[in-house]
Amino acid sequence: MRFGMALRGAASPSGKSAANAANIVARYVFRSAFSWAEESMLFAMIFGVYVGAISVAWQQAHIRIDAFLNLAPVSWRRPLHIFSTLVLVGILVPVVIASYQVVTLLFQFDQRSDALQFPMWIPQGVVPVSLTLIILLALARLVDPKAPDAPPDEHGYD
Repeated sequence: MRFGMALRGAASPSGKSAANAANIVARYVFRSAFSWAEESMLFAMIFGVYVGAISVAWQQAHIRIDAFLNLAPVSWRRPLHIFSTLVLVGILVPVVIASYQVVTLLFQFDQRSDALQFPMWIPQGVVPVSLTLIILLALARLVDPKAPDAPPDEHGYD
């Protein structure tokens, strides 16, 4: 229970800010900085970005070029949406495979971070896991009847 609360606190912006503030005080007041502070903030940022990307991808709030989709006739929008999802999958699958190979090597070599001596496969493992979830959610959007379609353009045309 405490570890989960600590993880949420470390991943939050206020947790990272508190760690940074404490490190600044330790460095300039006591002349002894925490060796682990920057590393822990970096790991928390990696975790936050990739976990947040899963939610953003499901909500389709990510940056994308959807001008063709919005300008296309209504009858073409569904096939174009399917095509764009397949392009996304085609781009992310090789990235997942490559990052999985990196994580496997880090695990096999028991690579650890410098300050925390934290196993590097854990923060690096967030990448293939989150990208795999993004792929699965993108594919799920294709078959989910509740998933919103592309919004009408600014003129109100479907």
